[in-house]
Amino acid sequence: MKNRVIFALTGLLSALPLQADPKPLWELGIGTVMLHRPDYLGANEESFYLLPFPSIVYRGDFIKADDDGIQGLFFSNERLELDISGGGSLPVNSEDNSAREGMDDLDPAFELGPSITYKFTLDSPHRVTGEFKSRALISVGDSGMNYEGWVLNPELRWEFRQTEALRWGASLEALYGSDDYHGFFHNVTREFATPTRAVYEAEAGYGGTALAGFVRWRFRKDWNLYTALTYYNLDNVSFDDGPLFRQNYGIYLSFALSRTLFKSQTLVP
Repeated sequence: MKNRVIFALTGLLSALPLQADPKPLWELGIGTVMLHRPDYLGANEESFYLLPFPSIVYRGDFIKADDDGIQGLFFSNERLELDISGGGSLPVNSEDNSAREGMDDLDPAFELGPSITYKFTLDSPHRVTGEFKSRALISVGDSGMNYEGWVLNPELRWEFRQTEALRWGASLEALYGSDDYHGFFHNVTREFATPTRAVYEAEAGYGGTALAGFVRWRFRKDWNLYTALTYYNLDNVSFDDGPLFRQNYGIYLSFALSRTLFKSQTLVP
């Protein structure tokens, strides 16, 4: 999941005319993503991951899937979209985390739910959107899939499209979760309590604020690069009194490289 830092993109970039060349209806490829992040929000220990992923782009009339996610799945007009948003958390081996030592491992989990996006700008290289996401957290473990609560996630995003090949921007978002959502990461049952780790049951409420900066760059015809740096401020979150909460910030770094391998012969605007 998800020290104050200042994220800055250096250099002076000037706006260039956007291209409107036709593009393939679909593209398929493969990529690798490198992640460096805390074990969970509020953890003071971090992990590094190197993971493969499929790269899928689809530019249909009613549904579009690209690096912005799935768009227009339920409803779309000039200003408003009703879509699906997703997220997730990676597994945590409790043996590798001192705060969770002796506890059950954290299962991998995914988040899925509806999102509403409003476009403040149109026909501009500066894309400003407001998005409100509501998602359920589903863990995947030995007992199958289990519902672990819900999270609300309002977000304000700005993106500058300098060229068709280069985009960069920033986002500001907040998290509000149910008690079982926060408890999935922070609850301590009596079974795992120790003299230094008290029984704890998380409450619903505020879960932090995130500021992110990102760059997307198609540096060669079929090669794409994405990098992002996200800072989470966890002051006054609803679970900061728990024994598994060790620091009031989190820094997340992502770097992805992908290559397109197959393209549709059908072109669309």
